[in-house]
Amino acid sequence: MSITKNTEYALRALYEIAETGRGNPVSRRVISEKQGISEPFLEKICLPMQKAGIIKSVRGPGGGFLLGRSAADITVWDVFSAVDSKSHFYEKCAAVKDRECEHYKKCKIKTVWPKINRALKDSMSDISLKDIAGENVLKEV
Repeated sequence: MSITKNTEYALRALYEIAETGRGNPVSRRVISEKQGISEPFLEKICLPMQKAGIIKSVRGPGGGFLLGRSAADITVWDVFSAVDSKSHFYEKCAAVKDRECEHYKKCKIKTVWPKINRALKDSMSDISLKDIAGENVLKEV
């Protein structure tokens, strides 16, 4: 499993919101320019993060995006879960049925994937935006 562009760019956008905004809205244009993310792609990843409560949108002059909760409470797993299909995470043969794989019944490898997936999820859940951005981000939203 690898981190997709959706998750990578979402983390970069969140870093910019935390670092530049410091409690004030950060415009889509600023995030786009500073992080090198196209505005259409940024829109694509911001919508699901809004639905998940990771960010808030402020309309009007001086508007933009704010963190929806404290940086310490936003994990890499939260971001991944919001912007990516979990099929990227669970696509290994652990999810395959015996009718889809001729080796399924006698395969010893299939038991490894759930353990790897669990370890990755646990690791992603242990890393917060605060860990990524450092102490410079707001402690409270």
